[in-house]
Amino acid sequence: MRRLAPWAALLVLFAGLAALRGLADSFTIDYEIMNGDFQNYNPVRHLLAGQAPYADFAVYLGAGELYGMAAVLLCIGNNFANSIFAAEFLTWFCFELLALAVCRAVFATGRGTRAAAAAISAGCFLAASGVGFPGAAWLQGLLGYASASGNSARMIRSGALSIAVLAIGALLALWRARSPGADARGVRRFLPPGPALVVPFVAGALFVWSNDMGAAMYISVALAYGLLLIRRCRTAIKTIALRVVQYVLVSGIGLCVSVTLVSWGHPLAWLRQTRGASAYQAWYYSSSPQSKLYYLRELQLDWSFWVMLALAAAAAVWLFAARREDTAVRAGALFALTLGMALWNLLYCLLSSARNGPDGGAKALLAVLAPAAALAALAWLARRWRRLRVCVPRWLPGALAGVLGAAVFAWGLSGQIADRRAGRGEGYTFVPELGGWLGSQAQNLAAERQILGDGTVWSTYASALEAMTGQLQPSGTDYIIHVLGDSQRVSYLQQFQTGSYTYAQIPSYKVNAYERWSRNANWWFYRELYRYWQPVGTTFACGGMHIFWQKNGADNNQNEPCTVTLDQTAPNTVTLTVTAADPAYKGVADVTLDYRFAVAGDFLLHGGVGSYLHVSADTEKQLCAAAGRDASSCDWFLPTAATRYDIPVTINNGVGTVTLTALPGDAAALTVNSATVNATFFDWEYFYE
Repeated sequence: MRRLAPWAALLVLFAGLAALRGLADSFTIDYEIMNGDFQNYNPVRHLLAGQAPYADFAVYLGAGELYGMAAVLLCIGNNFANSIFAAEFLTWFCFELLALAVCRAVFATGRGTRAAAAAISAGCFLAASGVGFPGAAWLQGLLGYASASGNSARMIRSGALSIAVLAIGALLALWRARSPGADARGVRRFLPPGPALVVPFVAGALFVWSNDMGAAMYISVALAYGLLLIRRCRTAIKTIALRVVQYVLVSGIGLCVSVTLVSWGHPLAWLRQTRGASAYQAWYYSSSPQSKLYYLRELQLDWSFWVMLALAAAAAVWLFAARREDTAVRAGALFALTLGMALWNLLYCLLSSARNGPDGGAKALLAVLAPAAALAALAWLARRWRRLRVCVPRWLPGALAGVLGAAVFAWGLSGQIADRRAGRGEGYTFVPELGGWLGSQAQNLAAERQILGDGTVWSTYASALEAMTGQLQPSGTDYIIHVLGDSQRVSYLQQFQTGSYTYAQIPSYKVNAYERWSRNANWWFYRELYRYWQPVGTTFACGGMHIFWQKNGADNNQNEPCTVTLDQTAPNTVTLTVTAADPAYKGVADVTLDYRFAVAGDFLLHGGVGSYLHVSADTEKQLCAAAGRDASSCDWFLPTAATRYDIPVTINNGVGTVTLTALPGDAAALTVNSATVNATFFDWEYFYE
């Protein structure tokens, strides 16, 4: 207990600082209707309602965010305001765990690790809070992921790496304490000794923490283990091969165990969902052809990526040069941390076809590693200055760091108290169902609540209305952008078609231009909505944020006679024009394409990564430009593996045009065999308001 008490005190300090971050961000709970606040909260609502993860609802940020948020809300209460607190609390706490992992790798003693981690966390807290001091501006530029949960809770997702390093270190220390010399005695035995059991099991078990960081963590920890194995066994090839086989088997067991636990006994549901996300994410997201990654040479990796690679190489050199086994293990931990952050960025680019990935994790690690290295250098100099070594007690650095941490916590707490005494100013209303204070959105939600009454709602972006009325998105997928995969889309649409819902609700395209992309990219859903539903009223009449739709008991197909012409302007480009019989017709045509997408056989040999089929909504962009509205979100992409797909074509004054382009232009080709108009509808997006 005497040895554990200082570590417990450090974790209490971490929790206190993280709580202050949560309190600051949940002081008011205004939110964007399509942002990450409810993306963080919605899956937790399903979990706490007793639904099975992955089987009954989609988990799109990983099991780490889901269960971490749920644990906090079980302690403080389940409402939206507390979910904002929980997200910010976990974001900062995961950053502090990263600081602890880095300091444990840099410092040889627990005393030094605790002192440095406390001091660095307190300093970063001040920088993130806007306090000026030498180096604060530099730190602020690196703490983007740590200072806010953002749209995708990326700091929480990155926690897989630091938690893996800390858990492995703690378990190995416990192993050595209970079985001194066990590793040496078991190096030639088939049954795996400590490291061969602990490291792969933890790495496999934490894979489910996050789909993207889980993979980066697993690879980096495996490579660090491999370097330590080579250092220890040298030329004993059979022993190395045996350990590699053991690593694969044990990590597989760890993965199976964790998947079964986090999915409540539905491992196949976890596999289907993660397979759907990985298979369909690359072509689906984005509207700009410039955002896609076609060739490796187009990667625009941030400078922090290269810094992490250089640091990983330095850690590998340190690992092999170390004279002591524990020093080599610390070098391996630093190697895993730095390489993991770099791999997170790179894997995201390759799997999501993005030219740059989540570089905030690498920057957060650098924000910790730089001061940790400086403190370690000062400690090294102090040990070699005999007079200072004699005059400074060993407990003093830890005591000073503790005092600094306590002072920063007291300062932050006084600020939160002062804010609450000062109040929130005019225009804020407490919403009991959400547990917090909202500005103008309180009135908007009151109007939505009045429209809904005792009815039920199907939302493409479930948010506050569901939380206020105690409803859950019936499909289990709260955001339509997370319905990834053909089978998932069929299931989502069938539930919408067969269910009995009073209203359907979509974000207003007047409030968020991203809804224009959502309609076009998700036409497989919106064609059903346009055909059998109609808006209750304008955005203003519906509360100012969303548009409510209600079934009108009729088929809304206007049956406008149309002809389609296809113009192959280049081997990779086809212009599709829909012409209505009525030259004054305004609406949207539901068009089925029959097409073939081909890519050159040597595409991969030239460094090719991804090929895509882009749709430019020409008529829509002209309408947006004429109305002075943002037209950047009108375009979308089609799956290149498909041969038939339905798309919307907006018609203005009798003519509607879209341009289909196979990309990259120097390797892809497109042939559209036919295009058939199935139906024509009133275009609520462009001709209603």
